[in-house]
Amino acid sequence: MTSRKFFSLFLLCALVPLLAAKVSLAFGWFSHDSVNKGYWLEREIELLPNAEVNTPAWRLVYVAPESCGKDCEQALFTMQQLYTGLGRKQLNIQPLVIAAESPNSLHKFSSLSWSEKNTLAESLQNQIVIVNRDGLALLRYPVNADPEQMQNIAKDVRTDLLRLMNYDRSGT
Repeated sequence: MTSRKFFSLFLLCALVPLLAAKVSLAFGWFSHDSVNKGYWLEREIELLPNAEVNTPAWRLVYVAPESCGKDCEQALFTMQQLYTGLGRKQLNIQPLVIAAESPNSLHKFSSLSWSEKNTLAESLQNQIVIVNRDGLALLRYPVNADPEQMQNIAKDVRTDLLRLMNYDRSGT
């Protein structure tokens, strides 16, 4: 086999899978949400400052609207239940509510703490967001006033959060 023929076969073997991947993405043959339940953010949003060394690496954030209605109450309840249901994994999670001012009903939920809303949070209003150690928002989940819908959303958040925590290598 000549070197020219070998090089041609090598290029063919390298380029065919790349072209197949590009075509499958271009025509939508690849399902983007097959693994994750939430919606990946299309652009980088630094929602929070970097986590301190001795603080939890992951933040579960609810970006509250200006006035806390029924869907806001349901989201706060879901966040409390989610955090409680994590058991020993709670040590790696910090649940936060980001709002212009602390919601009146926040005192009912002892595990949630309040943080002041910044301008970047506007695009994520009324959504639950998973934020990593660097303060980057990764996945978002829309909030619903229906308790049954919120149970399904809580399951999705829990699944994605546990998967992210298992694959996290930033602490090692």
